[in-house]
Amino acid sequence: MSRRLDIRRIEGRTATRVSRTPRRTHEDVLVVGQPALISLEDLKPSEADLISFWVTGEVTLTVSGQSEPLPLDTPLTLSELGESLELIARTYSEKLRDRWLEITFLDAQEKPQSIYELELTAIRVCLDVDADRDGVVEENSPYKNDWKWGKDGYGAILLVNSDQDNNGTDDVNFEDYRLNGLLDIKDLSLMVVRKTGPGRLPSGCELRLSVSRSDSRRVRVFDELDGNRGYELIGPGKSQGYLRERDTEKNLFLAIEGLHYPDRDFDGVITVDLSLIQDRQEIYSDRVRFQVAPWIMTPHTLSPKTVYVSRLESGSNAPMIEDIRQLVGLAQAQLEVVAPHVNRGDRWMQDEIEIGYCQSPGHLMYVVLDSPRNRGLDEFPEEHLLGTDFGYVTRDTGEGGNTLDSFGNLEVSPPVTVKGTTYPFGRILYGGNHPDAPEYNTQMMGVVRDFLIAQKIQAPVELFSDWLSVGHIDEFMTFVPTPTPKGFKLLLASPSKCFSLLQDLQEKGQGDLLLREGKEISSRDAAISVSDILNDTKLRKDNDRFQEYINWNRTILKAELGLEEGDIIDLPSLFEATRNGRAETFFPNMVNMLVLGKELGIPKPYGPQIDGQCQFEAYVKTQLDPLGLNCHFIDDWTSYFLGRGDIHCGTNTRRQPFTQPWWEISLVTNGN
Repeated sequence: MSRRLDIRRIEGRTATRVSRTPRRTHEDVLVVGQPALISLEDLKPSEADLISFWVTGEVTLTVSGQSEPLPLDTPLTLSELGESLELIARTYSEKLRDRWLEITFLDAQEKPQSIYELELTAIRVCLDVDADRDGVVEENSPYKNDWKWGKDGYGAILLVNSDQDNNGTDDVNFEDYRLNGLLDIKDLSLMVVRKTGPGRLPSGCELRLSVSRSDSRRVRVFDELDGNRGYELIGPGKSQGYLRERDTEKNLFLAIEGLHYPDRDFDGVITVDLSLIQDRQEIYSDRVRFQVAPWIMTPHTLSPKTVYVSRLESGSNAPMIEDIRQLVGLAQAQLEVVAPHVNRGDRWMQDEIEIGYCQSPGHLMYVVLDSPRNRGLDEFPEEHLLGTDFGYVTRDTGEGGNTLDSFGNLEVSPPVTVKGTTYPFGRILYGGNHPDAPEYNTQMMGVVRDFLIAQKIQAPVELFSDWLSVGHIDEFMTFVPTPTPKGFKLLLASPSKCFSLLQDLQEKGQGDLLLREGKEISSRDAAISVSDILNDTKLRKDNDRFQEYINWNRTILKAELGLEEGDIIDLPSLFEATRNGRAETFFPNMVNMLVLGKELGIPKPYGPQIDGQCQFEAYVKTQLDPLGLNCHFIDDWTSYFLGRGDIHCGTNTRRQPFTQPWWEISLVTNGN
């Protein structure tokens, strides 16, 4: 950045006591390494043909655009020098005005016509960040105002400070105007103002930090970190601030926190400017750039850490909780049972929240995304999950939503490669409508979809789920980890597979076997024979339609996740149509399972039994056991199935994050 020195021209030929040659003294500040321009055209008197220079101290004078220093104390022809000169300091001043430049304009007989004496102070100023992503703020990185994805990339990273490190408040950290001690500081990114010079800044000089007005709503910058409390220098409604510390003999540390995740109107890029102000004019600026860390979802292929489930006040789900407790133990995870006074009668843990994480170099924060459904569990994430290194974010219009806004309708695939494009963190999946079924026109809330799309690294895919009464994609699909080349299998609900198994039984003379034996629906015996199901033409017609909808999703998933038929396993499922034509499960839906590594908590389907063995369970085991998966069939009939959900709907899982940092990937830019 070059600036022009504002040297006032000598008008006329005013004599002084020292010399009859007109003189003017100009005091100015140079920034080390930054050229300052001197306009000869503005300064030279009309009688001047020659010019000479004399320098004291370490400054270099060149013709603009050239590197060779000009000779000193030797008259030079003005016409050969062009219109301007560049003055540059390579070192900083030890004291004020320790550099001096004298410019003398002469006529053709080398008689002085005017003399300009420049008294100069050189200071070194820069704003630094951790541009190489090693957790250390390096000095004056050439990449501090740039960004590159990949293992050889660069660019500083900023976390949204959405956790809560102060036990005395229910607010997330970014909602206050102070730092909450060392635990809070580690959530922030550091900036270092390096300033070196003659003890203190020269008179009339100040250092100003600034962001754009729009960015001031998205970040907060703290000064005075010594007491671990900080002073808010920049924040909402305050886009600039002046640094209070004028001492040039020590570096100044600043902390910056993000206030907003990337979203539809925000790409996550924040730029911060440090300006040297002299007499209210900016004479130098330095800029750094941050990329706000995205919110990342975790697929079923990552190891479980904690499973959450609501305990109902009636105790109806107590047996299921004990079954889950054993399953969680086998998976070497933890179980957190949410008490009735906390869940307020809301059993649908999956629908309320999605637990992901954010990451910066050297620091990781779990972050819960709170759905806009706002039922009994609405306060659970804020009051019981929010804490140190456990952040909170939500998106909601406040106008009420629909069932597709619940997070049983939000999943993420394992890592995939699609036509040569790799998605190392998988792809987000959520349900909506489909152009070939215009009668179904419901979608997930726009502000939630916008948020998910804006995170960039898990490019979302919209599936068709509005054909379901509840409308959640976890009612027809899930992923399980497997020792196969892709590392997982996609499990799909399949009415066709169910009818095929039932047809085989009937052909073997076992049409009298009962499904749902010993169970009740609305106080009526729920048992029904294999033959009765096969003879129910409406049930078959409805399921043919539902199978078609699942097939549409199968096609989308194969195309968008790069899957082949061998990557998919069909599990027997059956649906029945509601009054509005949407689907509800006919028996507990096995794809709605809890996946904890190789341990699977599968809703007990109550299929037809031979010698005490459920034939649906037996079939599923033939498909999953060879993959090293352990199938645990759990009774959720009363507490979940009758409420139109199953085990996955009633649980939620915090998982181990990806081992690869998100900034090391090659960003996919062609996602939806």
